[in-house]
Amino acid sequence: MSAPNERDVADIRRALLERKVRQRVAEKAEREKIVPVPRTGKMAIAEQQRFLWFLHQMVAGAPVYNVPFAMRLRGPLDVPRLSEALRGIVARHESLRTRFGDEHGVPFQTVDPPPETWELPVTDGTEQQIQEWIDAQVREEFDLRNRPPYRFGLLRLGPQDHVLSIVWHHIVIDGWSSRQFAEELTARYEDPQGARFPELTLQPADFAAWQRLWLLSEEPAKQIEYWHSAVDGMEPLEWRTDRQRPSAPTGAGRIHETRLPDDLARRIRETAKAEGVSLLALTMAGYQVLLNRYTGQEDIALGSVLSGRTRSEIEPMMGFFANTVVVRGDLRGNPVFRDLVHATNDHILEAMAHQDVPFGRLVEELKPERLPGRNPLVAHLFTLLPEPMIARWRLPGVEVEMLTPQPETTRFDITFQINDLPDGGLGVWIEYSSELFDHERIERLVEHFTTVMTDALSRPDARVDALDIMPDEEYLRVLTAWNPEPGEVDGRLLHELFTARAAEAPDAVAMRFAGENLTYRQLDERSDRLAHVLVDEFKVTPGRVVGVLLDRGFDLPAAELGVLKAGGAWLPLDPQYPPERLAYQLGDADVAAVVTTSDLADRVPADVARLLLDTDVLDGRPASPPKVHVAQEDTAYVIYTSGSTGTPKGVMVPHRAVVNFCTTFQRMFSVTPDDRILQFSNPAFDVSVSDVFSTLTAGATIVGAPRSELLDPEQLQGLLERERVTMVDIPPAVLGLLDPAALDDLRVCFIGMEPFGADLVNRWSKPGREFHNGYGPTEVTVTCVDYLCPPEPLDGPPPIGRAMANQRAYVLDRALRPVPVGVPGELHMAGAGLAIGYLGRPGQTAEKFLPDPFAPTPGERMYATGDLVRWNADGNLEFLGRVDRQVKLRGLRVELGEIEHAIETFDGVRQCVVTVRDQGTPSAWLAAYVVGDFEQDALREHLSGLLPLHMVPADYVRLEQLPLTATGKVDHARLPDPRPGGGTGPAELSTDTERRVAEIWQSLLSLEPGSVGAQDNFFVLGGNSLQVTQMISRVRDAFQVTLDPRRLFSYPLLSQFAAQIDDAQRALLGEDEVAKLEAQVAGLSEEELDRLLKESS
Repeated sequence: MSAPNERDVADIRRALLERKVRQRVAEKAEREKIVPVPRTGKMAIAEQQRFLWFLHQMVAGAPVYNVPFAMRLRGPLDVPRLSEALRGIVARHESLRTRFGDEHGVPFQTVDPPPETWELPVTDGTEQQIQEWIDAQVREEFDLRNRPPYRFGLLRLGPQDHVLSIVWHHIVIDGWSSRQFAEELTARYEDPQGARFPELTLQPADFAAWQRLWLLSEEPAKQIEYWHSAVDGMEPLEWRTDRQRPSAPTGAGRIHETRLPDDLARRIRETAKAEGVSLLALTMAGYQVLLNRYTGQEDIALGSVLSGRTRSEIEPMMGFFANTVVVRGDLRGNPVFRDLVHATNDHILEAMAHQDVPFGRLVEELKPERLPGRNPLVAHLFTLLPEPMIARWRLPGVEVEMLTPQPETTRFDITFQINDLPDGGLGVWIEYSSELFDHERIERLVEHFTTVMTDALSRPDARVDALDIMPDEEYLRVLTAWNPEPGEVDGRLLHELFTARAAEAPDAVAMRFAGENLTYRQLDERSDRLAHVLVDEFKVTPGRVVGVLLDRGFDLPAAELGVLKAGGAWLPLDPQYPPERLAYQLGDADVAAVVTTSDLADRVPADVARLLLDTDVLDGRPASPPKVHVAQEDTAYVIYTSGSTGTPKGVMVPHRAVVNFCTTFQRMFSVTPDDRILQFSNPAFDVSVSDVFSTLTAGATIVGAPRSELLDPEQLQGLLERERVTMVDIPPAVLGLLDPAALDDLRVCFIGMEPFGADLVNRWSKPGREFHNGYGPTEVTVTCVDYLCPPEPLDGPPPIGRAMANQRAYVLDRALRPVPVGVPGELHMAGAGLAIGYLGRPGQTAEKFLPDPFAPTPGERMYATGDLVRWNADGNLEFLGRVDRQVKLRGLRVELGEIEHAIETFDGVRQCVVTVRDQGTPSAWLAAYVVGDFEQDALREHLSGLLPLHMVPADYVRLEQLPLTATGKVDHARLPDPRPGGGTGPAELSTDTERRVAEIWQSLLSLEPGSVGAQDNFFVLGGNSLQVTQMISRVRDAFQVTLDPRRLFSYPLLSQFAAQIDDAQRALLGEDEVAKLEAQVAGLSEEELDRLLKESS
């Protein structure tokens, strides 16, 4: 007999799991039955309800947990009969007559007697008022303490045209119950006299009492032990949203409803049946694949809702018994789709076997980190509404048309629900947070789900990373439509573009420096003579590298042009560099010589040849270029960049790439000989190529100045005004220090190098001036992507735009697949701007310059930039930060650039940078370095309204200006220590309020006296949802103020929360009364103060 194969083993395991589920159901039936309890006074509520009651407090004022149905009724509606049918349902089901309160933070329920008479509220209205009326019904908050948890209403449009609205609070109803309600309503309306329903001997209050006893038994502990293991190591799903996640969400949401193509629905049903899995398992597996591709995560944890009715006694009850379970998808190892489906089916069966522990209790037992704005454990639901649970609303003799109310609220980031429709189709119902996602994103989500399911069913044995997730139209859009049409690159060499301009206007000013002029003729002739020296004396040949070590001035462009005319490639060197770095670059590039001056010659190693421009070395040389043969693919310059290894690498840029950049620059900005373009960038960096050669190849004028003048904001401002500069390419950190109002001649700001906020754009934009956000690594020649900011004010950081002429931008995942719109990926660039590679480093060149699988012609390459971007819906690229600048805090991925943008939206802040201190340790924290006028507490509160708590910096360091590198970028190494004393322990309790709050926390959380400090976090100390409400109750008793429970999530540190109590007391008493009390206290002696404090304690 042969050994069983893997499929046989999987089938056996699945059969055992299903048997386990059946056994658990049978065991439950044998346990002690649920029995009625007395209806006297305050009764306990079920755990599911307790958790929902807490959440209801957290969203006070928002109808997040309202469950609405609305239907249009055409025909002879019998309104009194309908009213009596509704009254009968309320009378039969206690859940609809239940009110909820709390005592010392512990919730309870009371049941009102059945109504003997009741009339359905009827309002007259018009067709135009339907939506407004439904919205009013749906969005009104329920007062659970004093009013019934339902609201029925009828809008009368005419004698035979009505709209019925039915709204419940979720605390008393679930999907199963809504089906029961619809069926009972139909029966009671159809036959008011003959409809008979058995008396409900058990009601939800009886279940709640039974559940309390059950939770004290051994069974819950076993299930909780399973869940501890099931969620061990689980990380939150990090799906990048369209907008920043607020720390205190309002619950604003929308609903998107559609259905899958009928052919796909049929294939899903057939495949589920053939594979022996549930519809939920098959569709959830497809959704897991989609989220894996969206996020790059291989551990995909989703919530799924089960009916929770695991006991037969519960089935007739109308109430809230549904429970959320966690289902994890393991996509490690890139499984085949079929295997993922069966594994998901197994996980769902395991979850069903352990579903009795309510989700709220599970959260309290597992103690996941509670973060403002996030649901605990899971923020995304994927669930299936079975056909038997879909409510069928029918009223005999009346045509019923279901309407789709928009409650404009949501409980989770996204709830993706598959509806098993009676006609055999599959509906898609999505409730999503409109604070996080745009509607277009949700529409694309459905498109992607449809695509991945279609491909997966066609190729069930394909690996999940091979499955398509984008429809063809979107695939072509992100690969080709949003990239420019390829064009011809000017076939000349870089220096030939210059000599053509010099021939056209030899007496035009090529450069202004320190009040003096250099003409095109003078520059052309001086560079010709230098080229002859390099060829004749230093034997420079095509492609040979020549170092250029010069201070700013006329010699610099002459030296670079001279090297090009000699056929060589120039290597710019910064005189400020340490001797060791200069020696390294010169040796690594194997330079033929260094062009320099006598005052800098001693910085050149003794074994390297030197050409000194301040001698007579050029005298007598021909004022015409030497005859050398250079190809467009030969190297024009080499620039060293610092890599992740810390060892600088020389990037070799060919003539073709820089010619393409310069000619593109001229077309984009309509550069003319009348333009005066600032030379700001350090000559050792590639932006200087733009400053010099985009200017000279257009016949315009370079405006230069000594380094000290450029780095002094006041002197730089004067230079721009005096020289009437028309175009600048300046780092945002420098531009932010200048005054735009006095620069009337400035028509183009071409800004890049690092991200910046909307404030900079809005301050500098004006009619007649273009503001561009440029992006480009050295390996793609200065700038390869550009965005022209609109004249209207921006409300957020500008995107970086689209690829420039003859370039292509790809946003790819780790497997080098294009990602959909809105999904982050690494930017890869291809086209005419690519560098040759890294000098002398074929291995690193191969790692970063990859074969381009999307190229129009075979053999092309693409460069992996290491930058995280995404396409927005308009086809522009949004810069999200460096792939290697993402950090993890509390297990969550954090992009520091997002925090910096949020800080820069605060009034008075001009610039900032955020860093991680003690990175990689459990005590890691964020520090913000801020330039501007701001009050620290106000800034922190501002950020608390924009960012999740874990993204709000702990420390704020005020600086006069950010330290900059030689290139004008922020020098992180020179940022001061935010805690120079080295202390990281919690601050002492400094106020009476803090001390009293600490005592409450210690008592409530069973902590040792004196163990809680001012900087301790309530949730880190172990606080849970029930304890939040209990703590709010104790605060109310101790301080006579009532705080919204959400305050604790926004201000979880003890010192922050104590300050909220103080603010509430001030508001209660009034400022004048507080001032009187403070004056009285100030007048007390030490002895009187000690006595009063002892008495009060």
